[in-house]
Amino acid sequence: MIALDHIAIWTDQRDELLRIIAKATHLGIVDGYAPGGTLVARGVRFANGPFLDVHQVGPGPDGVRPYHRLLGLNGDIDQIERQVTAVGLRAKAARRADAAQPELEAPWDLLSFRKGQGLASQMFVIAYHPGAPSPPDFASPLYDPTAPGAGAAILSRVWLPEADLEAARGVLAALGTQPLGPVRSHLPPYEGAGFDLGSTQLILATPWGPPQAIRLDIRAAHDGANVVSPCPEVTVVLNDGLGS
Repeated sequence: MIALDHIAIWTDQRDELLRIIAKATHLGIVDGYAPGGTLVARGVRFANGPFLDVHQVGPGPDGVRPYHRLLGLNGDIDQIERQVTAVGLRAKAARRADAAQPELEAPWDLLSFRKGQGLASQMFVIAYHPGAPSPPDFASPLYDPTAPGAGAAILSRVWLPEADLEAARGVLAALGTQPLGPVRSHLPPYEGAGFDLGSTQLILATPWGPPQAIRLDIRAAHDGANVVSPCPEVTVVLNDGLGS
């Protein structure tokens, strides 16, 4: 079974994005990737397992505010590699065991997808090696799949814009996900097609908002607004904003 592991985001607003989400959900912010001791990534881990891995990056050479995101899925990369290549998707595996010095590598394998393949290019697959030593750059609770969530908030749904739903269905079928049928909400984008990603649902909807928009539906005790927008691309919907 394939499931949502985490959402990786690259932005120049890392700390502000996480501060707003943590305040709304009562989650603790945890340090993540720190190459050479320089902190690059921080995040929050939800009680049902998935986490946000937010990387700080500087502005591009053209001065445009940077933003990029990928969905990390957890699964058997050997099996998934066979499945996706069988339907013509171009993928590349990076296995820890194949490295010249595996003990210096992160304790997981990755399967990434080439650019220009629609929904597939917005995802990667990760497979952990439980018990394998972590180099100092990755020695963080944020990357420990056995670490408990820092609070009771649950990431229940992730909405992504998708113009070509049929092509996206093919990608998700190759990955091994199961369709859940139509989903409706009282908030933009209002409706979409649901898919099973373990403890979290993926909802594909007609494109809305800026490019690479993402909506996170979270169940959490909170005292403020039901909708917060940490940055133009990210919308967080809490509790009663969820449809049926």
